[in-house]
Amino acid sequence: MEGDFNVYLKWAFNQHVMLNAEESGNLSPHQWGGQKGGSAIACAFRKLITWEYFRIVKETVVSFPGDLQSNFDRMLPSFNSIFAMKNGLADTVCRCRAETVKRFERPVKTAAGVSQSTYKYEDGEVKMGGEVQGKPDNMQLWTITSSYLLNLHNMLCQGVALVDPTKQLVSKRTGDLSRLLAPSNK
Repeated sequence: MEGDFNVYLKWAFNQHVMLNAEESGNLSPHQWGGQKGGSAIACAFRKLITWEYFRIVKETVVSFPGDLQSNFDRMLPSFNSIFAMKNGLADTVCRCRAETVKRFERPVKTAAGVSQSTYKYEDGEVKMGGEVQGKPDNMQLWTITSSYLLNLHNMLCQGVALVDPTKQLVSKRTGDLSRLLAPSNK
């Protein structure tokens, strides 16, 4: 069953859900990897340059860690299902995914290592969150879910302004596709 389940998830997400998300404009322009034309390497380089800039000009900076280590283990399956359904995945498939993941028997991976024994959710026990590592839909789920979160973040936080050391030029970035270079008002 596991092989058929994985083949179906790969087909459903690659051929249906991601296509719907791209065509409907639901993928954030701030999502670097996980979609056509996206490059996680370009994102990492831009992040490095941004941090170096703030180090050189000795300014304070805050960064949103959208590239968390072990992010698949931290994903919320209920959110993922909502976002997947919004992009065309049938609710019956989402229920099947949830039931299958709920019944998986798996080792638990923490900072202390991987457990020797396995975990399986039993009624009345604490429910473990996260998606199961190795499922073929994880990358697409992360791309879609993080796109919604990035779009929400962009609505609330309108970008970053980089001021040169002379305080004469300001480079404002409100989106990955637009840049404005203008004299500073300071």
